[in-house]
Amino acid sequence: MYKAFPKKALALGLALALTGCASGIPLQEKFTGKPEQSTEVALPENVKGVGMNNIQNEAWWLLLGDPGLNAVVEQALKNNTDVRLANERLNEAGAVLGIAKSQQWPSIFGQFTTGRNRPSQAGNVPVFGGQNVYQSNQFGFGATWELDLWGRVGALKDAASASFMQQGYNVRGARLSVAATAASLYTQVRVLGLQVKVLEQTLESRDSAYKLAKQRYDVGLSNELQLRQTEAELLTVRAQLPDTREQLARAQNALAVVVGGNAPVLPALAVDNLQLTKLFILPEDTPSELLLRRPDLAAAEQQLLAGEANLEAARKAFFPSIGLSAFGGRESADLSNLFSGPARVWSFQTQITQPIFQAGRLFDERDAAVARRNQAVLQYEASVRAAFQEIYDAIVAQREARERLQARQEQVQTLTQVVRLAQLRLDNGVANQLELLDAQRNLLNAQLSWASAWQSQQGATLAMIRALGGGFSAEKTPLSAGS
Repeated sequence: MYKAFPKKALALGLALALTGCASGIPLQEKFTGKPEQSTEVALPENVKGVGMNNIQNEAWWLLLGDPGLNAVVEQALKNNTDVRLANERLNEAGAVLGIAKSQQWPSIFGQFTTGRNRPSQAGNVPVFGGQNVYQSNQFGFGATWELDLWGRVGALKDAASASFMQQGYNVRGARLSVAATAASLYTQVRVLGLQVKVLEQTLESRDSAYKLAKQRYDVGLSNELQLRQTEAELLTVRAQLPDTREQLARAQNALAVVVGGNAPVLPALAVDNLQLTKLFILPEDTPSELLLRRPDLAAAEQQLLAGEANLEAARKAFFPSIGLSAFGGRESADLSNLFSGPARVWSFQTQITQPIFQAGRLFDERDAAVARRNQAVLQYEASVRAAFQEIYDAIVAQREARERLQARQEQVQTLTQVVRLAQLRLDNGVANQLELLDAQRNLLNAQLSWASAWQSQQGATLAMIRALGGGFSAEKTPLSAGS
């Protein structure tokens, strides 16, 4: 009867386990819709197309050839809190993986216990010789081990391994995000600095024009309308300058937070620097490679693998648990006899545990695992669709940003000539001050828009690099669980 008990217990456990594996929540099908068609991009004139396969180094910012940008990005990657926090989460995930791996091996421990016990003299167990206090000392080694016949412990290890890989890709994603943010703020600070400089120079010229108009008005050479128009233009620029200075201060503060301290001295941006970029970042003809390069997509895939492994572990929790335990050592009432021959003790036990009633806990844990796995499937699908949308949007943004910047540049050149001609007409007495003020106002707005268009062009380039997943290649720099 005793020998037949384990077989009957296993048969009963398997029957109960098989009835609990199926969940009432349907499994979501894995997303397999990957855009494989070629992406044809017509390159603008006088630009160099840089494909994603040509950006193999993580330091993609070196492509832009700006030493000031290089210093800002490198400082941000070294000091930024988000990057450091992601590294610590990776360390935690590595430790959790180590814990999961350790569950596959026996646990061996040493033990020494000593104690005194006084049984009741009025109890059912007789006390011999009037002795009612007993001394016990025990020393030895023991071991416990859960036999993973069904793969539950292995599934938990696989889930921890996928979570570790996910955190590794999250570190890369944090570095990409911080580098792109630092580069964007670097450009914004320089552009706002240029706009402040242009406004300050315009304010000086407006102030000089107002003083001249006041002198002409005082001696009767001009009317009050011309004077008030000149004063209005002066006040307009004076009111616009504080807003731009505030924007500059906010951008500088944001950059300081990203780089984790005071940013390096940024090179001044001049009007001559507002040129069309020579680079045009391309996805080439294999957009599906994006799934291997973008750290957020790789992390989402690992999250899906972890969800599937956790679901497998939740299903295997319905199966019987088989554990082995052993102990060997010495036990005696007196420490002096602890290592004598008769003090030797040992034990060996086999334990089979089959869940029967937990008020639905195992079923709820299984359903929760199914729901989390389905969420991971949907999140992965959403991430893939969003990634390809970002690619196509970035292609359009690069092209339109170049056309916008080209138009703004030509507009500034034309309005510069308009201001020169208006000044000549005023000097020759064939035009009034209002005509010159109108031309100068249009030129100022065009210069500010030119700087904003240059910032948009730089932002479009950064957006394309970020959409492609930065500069590293996931196939050439794999992250292993042992790293």
